[in-house]
Amino acid sequence: MLSRGSGLLGLSAVTLFAVTGCGSGATPPAPPSAAHSTAATADAGAGALPQVSASRSACGTGWTRAQAGLVQLDVHNTDINAAEVYLANAAGKVYAEVDPLGPAASAVLTASLPQGTYHLICSVNDADPVDGPTVRVTGPAPGGTGVLPVTSAQLAPIVIGYQHWVGGRLKVMQANARTLNTDLRRGDRAAARADLVTADHTWGTLGGAYEAFGDTGEAIDGNAYPWPQGVHDPHWTGLLRLEYGLWHGQSLASLTKYGNQLTKDLNTLETTLSSTEFDPLSVVLRSHEITEGSLNQTLTGHNDYGAHDELTEVRGQLAGSAELLRRLKPLVAPRYPGYAAVVKQLAKTRADVAAQTSWQVTTPDQPPSTGHELVDGDVAELTELLSPIPAMLEPRVF
Repeated sequence: MLSRGSGLLGLSAVTLFAVTGCGSGATPPAPPSAAHSTAATADAGAGALPQVSASRSACGTGWTRAQAGLVQLDVHNTDINAAEVYLANAAGKVYAEVDPLGPAASAVLTASLPQGTYHLICSVNDADPVDGPTVRVTGPAPGGTGVLPVTSAQLAPIVIGYQHWVGGRLKVMQANARTLNTDLRRGDRAAARADLVTADHTWGTLGGAYEAFGDTGEAIDGNAYPWPQGVHDPHWTGLLRLEYGLWHGQSLASLTKYGNQLTKDLNTLETTLSSTEFDPLSVVLRSHEITEGSLNQTLTGHNDYGAHDELTEVRGQLAGSAELLRRLKPLVAPRYPGYAAVVKQLAKTRADVAAQTSWQVTTPDQPPSTGHELVDGDVAELTELLSPIPAMLEPRVF
């Protein structure tokens, strides 16, 4: 599985990619499984595997035949630069990959292949890819379903449109902060609390999962855990700091400085977004990371400092996920047999969240309520269904 990005930047990690098919009504494929998609440093047990070269001058040398079903290749990078190695069929569908494979390094490339013709593709140091010789795979065993690669050019208009949408949501967030600041200065705690909950929902729609907005995002919505003095640390700022103060009896006058800082940080984020292009891989990762954050951070109460507005936050996060998925649909739907199941589960999850008339926050000394269990299960299933999408849509160079 792809690991997480940091800030507004993408990432590159050793991966192997294969997607198994799913029949009508079947559970859509989970993320690349250990059986079909494991990239690992070649060990002593790999000696019996075909020894295959990966370089600009000898891509795929050493692989000459295979039987349908599970196929493993001991791939060795003989170039002086890092390489990306893909296993594709004649139609260009990708069944597995190693990305990156360092100079002189080896990895076991594993794929599940039906009968047909295949070849390796080697891209060294992001140079033009080189195709290896054609290999015929024979036999009756079934195999996985390859996926047509997505290019940065295909993702570009989607990413640009999504970034503009995020910018629009940020303007709503800035308006929320101004209203909150006004009510703090007026001394209206009830109104300020309502403003805070509204801002939490808006922030959730932006999809700022896993530090997607870098240090500025942490200043806006970071919790107290990283700070030496926890909730009493003077450097802790943002929505959660305001929430803590509003629900723990701190004077509104003392909270105005945090409201002002929130406005400044949102303005900083606006400047950053207006001068920075979203990385396509980061956007693709968010298709899964937003709901993963809902499950692991929001619904666990990890970021609850008194407002108990997990449902409001999750509604915002689901809205953000729905918007991103809508924009990615032209690329996802033709590649993912489980796309219809994703859409169905997303609708069910949003409906179940909206149907909660009361919300019991889970504490260490009591089990979750029935409603909490329902929503937790919905979001967990949705997160699992979304998990293959980043690997499918990761932009590739060929």
